[in-house]
Amino acid sequence: MKKNVLFWVGIKSENPHLREKHGDFKYLDISKPCWEWWCKKNDVVFFPYEKTTESDTNAHKATWQRWFDVFKQVEEAGIDYDKIAVIDGSTLIKWDTPNFFDMCTSQVTAFRSLENLRWITESVDGYNDFFNNFEFDMKKYISCGFQIFDKRHKKFLQDLKEFYFDNYDSIMDLQNNKVGKGTDQPVYNYMLQINNVKVGSIPPSFMLTHLNRFDWFGHNWQLKKDNIPFFIKYGYIWFYSGFPQRGLRYDLMKQTWDAIKENYK
Repeated sequence: MKKNVLFWVGIKSENPHLREKHGDFKYLDISKPCWEWWCKKNDVVFFPYEKTTESDTNAHKATWQRWFDVFKQVEEAGIDYDKIAVIDGSTLIKWDTPNFFDMCTSQVTAFRSLENLRWITESVDGYNDFFNNFEFDMKKYISCGFQIFDKRHKKFLQDLKEFYFDNYDSIMDLQNNKVGKGTDQPVYNYMLQINNVKVGSIPPSFMLTHLNRFDWFGHNWQLKKDNIPFFIKYGYIWFYSGFPQRGLRYDLMKQTWDAIKENYK
């Protein structure tokens, strides 16, 4: 019987610069158990993606390699799968989150990401010449932190891989020296639209991002009796991104987990 798979991106790079930049990736140790628990509850295969095909994760970031490895590694593991969700390890999932696989159609399912419009606009504009002034539709922009695929999308990811390696030097120049907005996400979005890949969206509650920017850590203080933070009360998947200091990711994820972990027993 075919199973749905949760491809959890938990790469701990051995590169000293990346380990220092990401706080030794300690936040992944908080994310992993809650996703394992949710998968077991919903009869989903938990697949921890913890080793990339290309060993140099500084030259070939894990954010890129996940798209090249997802189908390859799941199939090499002999899993008879239906759909695969690729989720970033900088997330936590609420204990009572509904099974989002039930919401998917035959389209790529993703989250419409427009939280930081300046960052997104600058990244799209920065790559526009590279894509021959393609008329990009900003309303279709998505986050790369959460995608759901089925076998029909293998070709798109294979095309993305070939494009990446064929244009590696130009992409790295834009990524590191000129645009500096994201790694895979700007190129990924252009490739989706250029290839006319249909994308279905998942409700916003399934991917709350920029928690500090939009006061998701706040609560209904006016009621004087309800101090449950907004992100726990109204959201299902919490993406710990967009902080002024990367070190805050681990601290906030740990505080959250310490407050809610009893719900996962």
